[in-house]
Amino acid sequence: MKHLTSLLLGVLTGLCLSLPVFAHHNTQTEYGAFDSATIVVEGTIGRVHWGNPHIGVEITTTGGDVEAGKKWRVNSHPIQIQIDHGFNKEDFVTGASIKVIGWQNLRGLPTIWPRAIQVGSGPMKSNMRFTDMIDIAKGTFTAMNIVPAANLNGSPSARAGEPYVAKLREMGLLDAMGNMMWPAPQK
Repeated sequence: MKHLTSLLLGVLTGLCLSLPVFAHHNTQTEYGAFDSATIVVEGTIGRVHWGNPHIGVEITTTGGDVEAGKKWRVNSHPIQIQIDHGFNKEDFVTGASIKVIGWQNLRGLPTIWPRAIQVGSGPMKSNMRFTDMIDIAKGTFTAMNIVPAANLNGSPSARAGEPYVAKLREMGLLDAMGNMMWPAPQK
């Protein structure tokens, strides 16, 4: 009986260790704060991983703020969050041109976390509703010519950060629950 228990424990341990690990991580520790400087990466889509825990798009660069001809990876949200922001799998076609405004990996890896994404001649669409809030509070959002995240209106504002929440409240852009009201209410 003792041998059977040890064997069973060993098999269960082995199974647990062989399962994939999907640890959640803080993107700001990998790419910097939501209100830090961004770069532009332009390229051609080579491969798309439309899956969880994160969507990934491999591109060959053609310009922007990086050297042309290099392989880069655009890392993004899980599928449902990406859909909630207004993106679809069909938006990312192999061979299409892509322009990404985002944060480069802090360790210098050729990866970018997107602030906004433009595929082909489509609009530059926001990939970060909390950064939309930050840019609205700073007064820079309109000049960026970015289509806001599809789920910006009604979103809780806390993750934008207290200084920006206070500014949004002062601007009359938060409801009684602290949720974003966008487009701005007509006065």
